[in-house]
Amino acid sequence: MSEGFDRRELLVRGGRLAAAAGIGAALPGWITVSGRSAVDPRLVELAQLVRGTVVTPADAAYDTARRLYSPRYDAIRPGAIVFCETAQDVWRTVRWSRRHSIRVVPRGGGHSYAGYSTCKGVVVDVTRMSGITVNHAAGTATIGAGARLIDVDQALFEQGVMIPAGSCPSVGIAGLTLGGGHGFSGRKYGLTCDNVRRLTVVTASGQALLASQTQHPDLYWACRGGGAGQFGVVTSFVFNTHPASDVVTYRATWNWSDAAAVVAAWLAWAPSAPDELFSMCDLIATDGPGGPIVASNGQYFGSEAGLQSLLQPLLNAATPQTMTIRTRSFVNAALDWANCSDVSRCHIGVPNAEIGRSDFLAKSDYAATPVPVAGIQVMIQRIEQRQNDPALGGGSILMDAYGGAINRVPKDATAFVHRDQLFSLQYVAASSSAVDADWLRGLRAAMAPYVSGQAYQNYIDPELASPNVAYYATNLPRLRTVKARYDQKNVFRFPRSVLPAPA
Repeated sequence: MSEGFDRRELLVRGGRLAAAAGIGAALPGWITVSGRSAVDPRLVELAQLVRGTVVTPADAAYDTARRLYSPRYDAIRPGAIVFCETAQDVWRTVRWSRRHSIRVVPRGGGHSYAGYSTCKGVVVDVTRMSGITVNHAAGTATIGAGARLIDVDQALFEQGVMIPAGSCPSVGIAGLTLGGGHGFSGRKYGLTCDNVRRLTVVTASGQALLASQTQHPDLYWACRGGGAGQFGVVTSFVFNTHPASDVVTYRATWNWSDAAAVVAAWLAWAPSAPDELFSMCDLIATDGPGGPIVASNGQYFGSEAGLQSLLQPLLNAATPQTMTIRTRSFVNAALDWANCSDVSRCHIGVPNAEIGRSDFLAKSDYAATPVPVAGIQVMIQRIEQRQNDPALGGGSILMDAYGGAINRVPKDATAFVHRDQLFSLQYVAASSSAVDADWLRGLRAAMAPYVSGQAYQNYIDPELASPNVAYYATNLPRLRTVKARYDQKNVFRFPRSVLPAPA
């Protein structure tokens, strides 16, 4: 893509399209300026530049269009949301923003924990760019950056293939991939970002670049784990695919009195299990009557008998209260982890939807060594504290095993640095009240002596001290160099973003 303008841009800048189409008809909405409704000529220009839809505050669709996954950010009112339909729409919007010095922020699934996929400027929404095609001969799938994860799972499954990804069905493929992407298939096939063969990125200059091992390899490196929204707007990915074989899943719960034994056994077992087995261990404060729960869930590429045998070190720690092992198709397992009965109901806002928006709060840690008994007791005590406090509702500590294919990738091979960690921890409060926030802060502070100091960039935390050291560690200097090369003026930015290296 050249630095010059294409024919349509030149016509719009010369005012010819405005004259031909009529200013009032060209703009799909109005902006209120000093209490009076007026057409903003900059948005007139933008609406004429793109094939997609420009939604402004006077449009009936505005309140829906501006929403993110979390209601906490409903008070943020962008100047406009551009629903881009092509990569050309994206780079035209970025160039337009440069000419008018208007901030733009990319948005896919809108799941940023800190609300960083919106702003008071213009939101570049890529959700209409959600096409999915499979090339069986090449062993790849081309996926638009706006695709939602459950749709990716379903479309690939219909073609007999899959990519390793997360478990939240409404998350966008772009944010998930750019920050790493761990999930139930990761220990066998690697992170989502490890399976990116190439991607198309619109940079701050308004260029659409193909990034791969041979083209713009530094940008390709940064976009595999360097975090979303800070190196450009990704418009599409090409992923390596894998066979969508049946999987065996398990769910188990234990008496709370067995929590210490179960956690210790899981820590000793899960990160070194065979690659085919991913598992998690959860400590859960329930919202309502009853006591807290200790649980473990997992997915295995193999047989039910094989999984039963592999589970013995965990089951020997204590007898489960409940235990289920089932063989499922890959997509049915994805639906189960998403708590959905059908793909059609696994979308926010559809009729009979089984998922919705959420205002939960979360923080994260990594552990590079097994958590000692004292650390396990801290987790148990904090969950009990939450369970016993009527001011607090549901909450949890979620531990996901690493190892396997994730950890065999060298730390500097991609921007995702957490390759020597045994497992991740996510601390979750089901609501975002002040007392919930205090509980999370206290829990993470209490766990500090027992964890590595690293944190997961896809669980971005607006309160984290030295965030980019925690997210990127030894890869941070190189990320800053890449940022300086492609976005020296820090166009794509947010409070936790990587800063460009000094010129």
